[in-house]
Amino acid sequence: MARGLSLVQKQILMVALRERFVLCRDLLRLWGVQPGAAIEKRKYGAAHSSISRCLSRLWLRNLIELWQDKINHYRTGVSLTDEGKIMAESIIIDEKESG
Repeated sequence: MARGLSLVQKQILMVALRERFVLCRDLLRLWGVQPGAAIEKRKYGAAHSSISRCLSRLWLRNLIELWQDKINHYRTGVSLTDEGKIMAESIIIDEKESG
């Protein structure tokens, strides 16, 4: 059921399922970027671009809702839609069956 999703997209869904609501800055950990830590601008830019693409694709598939702070985009967050919850739960089932 989770066909067409990248590993990182699956991880985002799993984090959002577990946390219910997650800030995008916290999702940067999936790329090895710690929020608030000093980081090379190029590495942060690459991670930010990747997360933006992943979230856009998940949003287009109606798996996530994006919650944007109009003043401070650093506080943009993600939650799952009903379809996203079903997809995340199917990922759990797939992992249990394959492993």
